[in-house]
Amino acid sequence: EAGAQPSAQEVAARVERHYNRVETLAADFVQRYTLGRTTLVESGRVYFKKPGRMRWEYNSPEEKLFLTDGKYAYLYVPSEAQVRRTPLKQAPEWQAALALFLGRAKLRRLFARLQLVSVDRADSAVRWQLRGTARSEKQGFHHIWFDLNQRYQLLRLEIQQLDGSLVEFHFRRWEENPALATGLFRLRVPPGTAWIDEGGS
Repeated sequence: EAGAQPSAQEVAARVERHYNRVETLAADFVQRYTLGRTTLVESGRVYFKKPGRMRWEYNSPEEKLFLTDGKYAYLYVPSEAQVRRTPLKQAPEWQAALALFLGRAKLRRLFARLQLVSVDRADSAVRWQLRGTARSEKQGFHHIWFDLNQRYQLLRLEIQQLDGSLVEFHFRRWEENPALATGLFRLRVPPGTAWIDEGGS
């Protein structure tokens, strides 16, 4: 078994099992958005709690908060004093890859094709790279790459979108099952903050 190479389907199943067992997660993240020659790099801390809750605290280069409570996604930018609220069911389908952390993503259903690359480099914590191809253009992306370590934890997620842009998330210092209060996933903003509903209510 030691020398046997698992299939892409087996690795996908192991990743799903890993995150199905975890109730809460926390990590540091770096997010890169590249379109043409322009790259925007942001970083912060992210928290996940089942069912359906995420909190992305961006602290560089600008403070902002992206939060989901299971029903809506909220983007709060303090410098703009406004909140944008979108029904989760209208979120881009590539974000379904993030539902992996909430034990909800079925990678084998999300993609038309899964490929596996074994990464065997002494200088890298990455052990596997799983590559998924979109089922249709309606999903809003072409490919998604998952870089995984030996424990099937996700270290990097890269999404190639239809407009040619790349969105990349690098995760470090994963904590599994930390104690996270439900209040962490409730949006609290100062009085006078403007609320903008996007995509209906």
